[in-house]
Amino acid sequence: MSTLRGTPAVVARALTVTLLLLAGVALVGVTPARADTHEVTVSLYRVVELSCNEGDGEACGNDYYPKFNIDNQGLYDGSDDYCCAHGADFTTNWVHKATVDESHNQIDIHLELWDQDDLSQDDVIHWTKNGDYLDLKFDLFRCVFTGGDLTTQQGANLPTLAGESTGSGADSARAYFTITTPHCLELVNETDTDGDGIMNGWETPTGGLDVNSDGTIDVALGQAPYNALPYRKDLFVEADFMKGFKPQAGVLDDVVKAFAAAPVDPDPGSPGGFRGVNLHAMEGEELPSVHDLLFDSDGSGVQDDFNDLKHGNPQITQPGACSGFFGTDADRKSQNCVNILEAKRQVFRYMIFGDTYAEDSGSSGRAEWDKVGPKGGNDFMVTLGGFDETTIARSGGQRNAEAATFMHELGHTLSLGHGGDDDVNCKPNYLSVMNHSLQLTRRDPARPLDYTSAARGTAFGTPLDEAHLNENRGVYGTPANPSRNIVFGVDGKLTVAAAVDGRIDWNGRDGDKESDIPADINHIDSVSACSGDSPGQQLDGFDDWANIQYNPRLSTKYFADGARPDLPDELTRQDVLMMTQQADLKVTKSADQAEAAGGDTVTYTVAVTDLGPGTATGVSVTDTLPDGTRQERSLPDLAGGAVHTVAPKFTYEVPCDTADGTVLTNRVTVAGKDTDGVPDPYTVDNSAQATTTVRAPVLTAGAAATATVNAGEAITYTITYANSGGGAASNVTVTSTLPAGVYYSAALDQGAGPKPDTVTLNADGTRTLVWNPGALPARSGDRKIVFTARPTLLATAGTAYTNKVSVSYRNAGGACDFAPVTDAATTTVTVVPPSRTPLLSTVWALRQDLRTAEVLARVQATDTRFDGADGSTPDGALSQREASAVLTLPVTQPRTLRAELLATTLNLGTRRINAGTEVETLTLRRLHLETVGDAVRYAQTTLTQPPGLGNLVRYTDTTLALTEINSGLAERY
Repeated sequence: MSTLRGTPAVVARALTVTLLLLAGVALVGVTPARADTHEVTVSLYRVVELSCNEGDGEACGNDYYPKFNIDNQGLYDGSDDYCCAHGADFTTNWVHKATVDESHNQIDIHLELWDQDDLSQDDVIHWTKNGDYLDLKFDLFRCVFTGGDLTTQQGANLPTLAGESTGSGADSARAYFTITTPHCLELVNETDTDGDGIMNGWETPTGGLDVNSDGTIDVALGQAPYNALPYRKDLFVEADFMKGFKPQAGVLDDVVKAFAAAPVDPDPGSPGGFRGVNLHAMEGEELPSVHDLLFDSDGSGVQDDFNDLKHGNPQITQPGACSGFFGTDADRKSQNCVNILEAKRQVFRYMIFGDTYAEDSGSSGRAEWDKVGPKGGNDFMVTLGGFDETTIARSGGQRNAEAATFMHELGHTLSLGHGGDDDVNCKPNYLSVMNHSLQLTRRDPARPLDYTSAARGTAFGTPLDEAHLNENRGVYGTPANPSRNIVFGVDGKLTVAAAVDGRIDWNGRDGDKESDIPADINHIDSVSACSGDSPGQQLDGFDDWANIQYNPRLSTKYFADGARPDLPDELTRQDVLMMTQQADLKVTKSADQAEAAGGDTVTYTVAVTDLGPGTATGVSVTDTLPDGTRQERSLPDLAGGAVHTVAPKFTYEVPCDTADGTVLTNRVTVAGKDTDGVPDPYTVDNSAQATTTVRAPVLTAGAAATATVNAGEAITYTITYANSGGGAASNVTVTSTLPAGVYYSAALDQGAGPKPDTVTLNADGTRTLVWNPGALPARSGDRKIVFTARPTLLATAGTAYTNKVSVSYRNAGGACDFAPVTDAATTTVTVVPPSRTPLLSTVWALRQDLRTAEVLARVQATDTRFDGADGSTPDGALSQREASAVLTLPVTQPRTLRAELLATTLNLGTRRINAGTEVETLTLRRLHLETVGDAVRYAQTTLTQPPGLGNLVRYTDTTLALTEINSGLAERY
């Protein structure tokens, strides 16, 4: 009998015992007190027929019986007691005992296997590597056997008490045996030789697991239907299934074969080979179908969570009536059901093939796994109820999907994360079924149902540093199967490449020879667990098979079968569809103008490409113009590799009020599906934009003027204008509006120019000067216009004159007319004290020397009527000839008044009198004139009237008034 001793401390001690035994070291505390004799029991308990070669008249299979010889005490022939057993694989009751003297240690054990024949002599069965019989040495104290060309993978030199031997050729078989003593039975209960978390004593055919130490074996793991071996790793999984979700035929067998072929525990009898893992994936019973079963926590219902199904709700632990579905129906109905189920819990993982689970109804499964070790638990689910036919087909079919998901979720309970020893998913250098990108075979058809292993070249030792990737070295290794692929992301798009220690273009740019580049290679938008940015990670490979946690009892957190918080998210239906999406759309956009002006029409070309491999359907583009207006177009189906240019093209007219330098952005997005209706998951290239920079003229205007001048003197005006914009201006017009009282003529203009193109005297007395520069290039710099104009001599001190400047313009194409830019400048008139020496007109007629050009200019600015008085064409400037013509022989009106008016303005121009000089005579009083300015203005008005009899008095009075002023009689200083 065997008792449960599965605590970590005991396991650690067992491992120590095993190592010491392997080293041949005697164990302190385990060597029994020296006895004279030992009872040795040999059992040849199981035979697997490999070849049958009966003679004529005899039918296969063979009829088997054993022969024993213990300690050379004589050959025991079992032909009478045990003949005959037969079958392809059968268990026996063949046992032989002998009491041996310990002084004979190590004792000889001799075993034979025979075929009983009726028509001929019995035939020896070949069940050893060499020879016909199995001859062993058994150490009574160390409890190990050697010899028979048996290896440790056949139980030799290990305290397992069990072994096997295999022959070849005709009439060959594999047979299993045990060699025990009372002392050795105690030892194996504390030893786990093969490291599978199951004590040797639990796995021996003559032992088993006595969970409550009552002397009754509760689960005989070494016997059928379990057939565990203490020298080969065994894993047990009970696989129940909901109604309608029974696994496909062959699913469990596929996983069993994957574990059997695992590169675990080298086989000394087969150089380069491995013993693998004996996975007992035992199909259980049908469960009620529960949609959206709770896995992470208990629900309020009777049968709405995983624990309800496993243990029942309420959980009943009564002999003969244990609840739940864990264990077999016979187990739960046994009077020993409490102990049987508890014993099974020590070695069995429990799983359910189900519909969906509540935490993620589209997920493929769920399993117990913790970031902190011990990582693996003992429960998991496979839930493909949310996978429709398309998803199953893209998963490789129901059988492949179930097998891959089973092995993936089982892997979590064996401590494996999505990145091996961590939860970093989608590592390119982790070629395991645990990796979401490789859980299914669509992207790596050569991917076996397997975990990673150094023996198969899939446990890459050199990490991939996302901050410093070397494209020349790829994943720093090549798998033993050179057809293997890696899956990684380029800007979030799933990319496939050969798994090589060679060139891989990690970033999709500049070829595949860069030696030090950054790239977020485990960012894949189509895999939800990998869709977030994760740059700069250190991506480690991992040897899964070398790091499996076989013992389901190590995680006390999960072994308790309570809540299961913080479990990793699993591959979903949406993930599978997106990862296998067949139509990868890409959109590009270009504008026909990199720069445009207001009024221009920008034309956009949009092209949609299906990168494939399949046909894209339901393709549509949405174009958003710079003003936010959206236009949608539907496109025909696109075959893989096809390019469609959208017609008619999209256009946009640039508004005239668009500011210079504005970047007009036109955006386009494309959407579509593959023929199965799966949308394109890689949105990084599902949008594009084109930009056009608006180049508009931006004009400025500045006006400056001499701050103060005396009446009649030149005011210098400076107009500064410029185009600071990025676009040229056209139809540029500069306008200067001089106020009434300020005179301009080109003839008197002393400025640097240029001269105005037109000068217009307006009805209100203002003058409009216009320049037409026409075009003004972008960023023209300052352009200047400098001219002079003169205020009238009639201006009194403090009179202010404001010149208003405006610049109007259009853009280069002339489509847009912009509001004029303006400025103004003011000049104030000052006066100087008059000399009080006015001259009569007759004197001015004689004193041409006093009539300087400056004085004549001042007069011209005050009254232009004298320009052309000599019969010449007026030119805007008063000449000596014209003045003399006015002053000579003024005997009749209006010549007399004109001569006196000219004389008065000459007196004003030479500062002999001022416009504000007060005057008083009887004539002036009668005319209500108080200043020189009043008198001049009165005279100017008089001259607008005809000098007929009706105006004789006015002309006479006006002439007399000016004569009194010019003679100095009227001034009052």
